[in-house]
Amino acid sequence: MMNVIEFQPDSTVDLYSTAHFMIMQQGEQAIDLLDKEAQSLRQKGATDELYVCLDLLRVVRELIDMEYKGPIH
Repeated sequence: MMNVIEFQPDSTVDLYSTAHFMIMQQGEQAIDLLDKEAQSLRQKGATDELYVCLDLLRVVRELIDMEYKGPIH
């Protein structure tokens, strides 16, 4: 898994492309991995990194939900 602490999203596109990459590599396990990382960051008190991790977790969940719902049209 990539190091979430080093991830610095410059744009929304970066955030979504990183989330997509994580899903391609980890599948639905990306949610569990990010959740564990968020818990670890919360315990360390690393608030900036925690917010990035939580944003990434939110986007990963959104993309997985969209995949299950299927095509929009």
